[in-house]
Amino acid sequence: MKQKYTTCVIMDPEMAVYKNSMRITVGDCTYGVSVIGDGEPIVCFHGFSESGNTWDNVKLVNHAMYRIDCIGHGQSDKPRPLEPYTIPAMLEDMHTVINLAVGDKYALMGYSMGARLALLYALQYGDEVQALVLESGSVGIADETERQARVDSDEALAQNIESLDSAWFANMWANVSIFASQQSLPDAVKAKIQARRQHNQVHALANTLRGSGQGIMPYVGDELHRLPCRTLYVSGSLDTKYDGIRQSVFEGQPNVTTHCIEGAGHNTHIEQPEEFSKVVLDFLRD
Repeated sequence: MKQKYTTCVIMDPEMAVYKNSMRITVGDCTYGVSVIGDGEPIVCFHGFSESGNTWDNVKLVNHAMYRIDCIGHGQSDKPRPLEPYTIPAMLEDMHTVINLAVGDKYALMGYSMGARLALLYALQYGDEVQALVLESGSVGIADETERQARVDSDEALAQNIESLDSAWFANMWANVSIFASQQSLPDAVKAKIQARRQHNQVHALANTLRGSGQGIMPYVGDELHRLPCRTLYVSGSLDTKYDGIRQSVFEGQPNVTTHCIEGAGHNTHIEQPEEFSKVVLDFLRD
């Protein structure tokens, strides 16, 4: 196996969109990291087809938010081979990126796909994660038949994306039922979401589905007791699937706090950023 090397370049703040922007190379892949705020570090993983910019309206006082673009997204590389998009490779690379950018003690927060990755990451590197925030995240699919059906569904979507284009994907994804509550967002907010989705490359979206989709994720619903850190699970009341996961899977788990944001759907941090920020801050300060 080829040995990985790492480099970290901090861009000129006068040229960067944010206070600090970094380009961190791990092996053959370079990751984009943007930092907003000052104080205790909290690492942020975004959702599928999004980027670190999804957290723009989240304000965590006295915290520095390290928003990492997952492989194939945002300012990170979009390699054509599948291997960098597989869950083991993603977790290992993210761990290297975080240690270079932040150190070995930090809070961790993830949304949707990012919440799945954050949960798996915390189970693997829990001695470093001091607090964990999961927003609308899955614990995987327990039933083998259902899991294979999800793999097949993701493969069909990947083939559609490859045969069409990112504009088709962005329009289709915006009309998925889980995002129905976003239709009432201001036009400027919806335009930013759409721009992030259209920025993606078709092969990167397809590789993400094949390498780290929900059907590929191992089921860890029976391993939550192993989480060594305080954990917060946040869902929206309009998102019946993931609010159901909050109630049936996370409520009652040791060291886990849950919160439902009324009137929000799947993406609570975009639909109600002030309420989301308050809930997370209260948790982190506890």
